[in-house]
Order: sequence, then structure tokens, then C-alpha cells
Amino acid sequence: MEANGPTMRTVLAASLLVVALVAAVLIVRIARSRRRSPLEAAIDDRLADSMGPETGSHLKHAPRVRRLAVVEKRGAEPVYAPQIRIELGTTDAPGMEMVFEYVASALEAIHPVIEDHDEHVAQYDIEFTFGPDGLLVSGECRRVTVPVELAEKLLEDDRYLAFDLRRDVERADGDAESVAALWQPCRS
Repeated sequence: MEANGPTMRTVLAASLLVVALVAAVLIVRIARSRRRSPLEAAIDDRLADSMGPETGSHLKHAPRVRRLAVVEKRGAEPVYAPQIRIELGTTDAPGMEMVFEYVASALEAIHPVIEDHDEHVAQYDIEFTFGPDGLLVSGECRRVTVPVELAEKLLEDDRYLAFDLRRDVERADGDAESVAALWQPCRS
């Protein structure tokens, strides 16, 4: 019985450690979910309704707000740069045609929600994750940054399509006067 004593104590201690770790993870997740603003929740709901996994051939699940970054203040009002994460179930980088179809769909989904909440936006960062992801290998994350003027044009002009948005973002990418970015690494 003595030989089993230390072994049982070790097993019990390891079990308690595992239970404590699981409890800590659950507490962190609950705390994070409570910190989501009503605007983030509304955007996530709209993205889930319009861009759920069944709507796109390469979507793992509906896109989500990763962060509502505040880039400046207008008086007391924040000006946001929403960071929307789209996780693709592909191992290779997607083609730009597909990327901009998703960018256009995301903008069409979230821009009206932001207007309904009477918030101000400077730009939209639509992030894409893809590639193998595991213990030893990390997938890739790239973004397309769309200035609010181009997002508004996409929503207001029926003749302005994803192709046109892509062309305008490509032209503005690298321009010091524009926030537009084409296929840059995601921001942390």
C-alpha cells in the first residue's frame, strides 16, 4: 500500500491541476464574451446571417469581429477601424478574385450595422487566415484594408463591384495618402 501512496498523490495532484486549468480557461472565455460591445455583437450576428459556413465554399465558420480598434477621436466620439477575421479552410493562399468577393460581402454586411449604430469608421481591415495550422506550424494571416470611402461606394453604387473595389485598393496600396492595403500581414 505504501508504494501506491505517492503514485496516487501524484495522480490526484495532476488531476486537480487539469481541473484548475480547465476552470481558468472557462473563466477567461466567459470574461471575454462579456466584454463584447453591443456593436461587436450586432456585427457578428449580421456576419453570421449573411456569411455563415454554408454561404462560402472555403469558410470554416462565419467571419467575426476580431477587434474594434479606435484609430482617432472626433470630439468625444471614437472613429473605428473594425478588424474582421475570415478563416478559410484552404492550405494555399486564396486568389484575389475570391478574396475580394469575401471583402465585398463582409463590407455589405457590416457597413449598414455600423451606420445603424451611428458610429464613425475610418477604414475596414478584412483579415484572412489560411494554411496549415497546428502545434509545429502556424497558418498565415493577411489583410485587405479598405478606406471607408470605397466601402461606401461599394454599397451606394450598384455598378461598383468587387472587381472595381480590388482595382481601387490595388491603385491606392502604397500611396502615402491612403490607408488602403492589399494583402499585407495582419496587425497584432
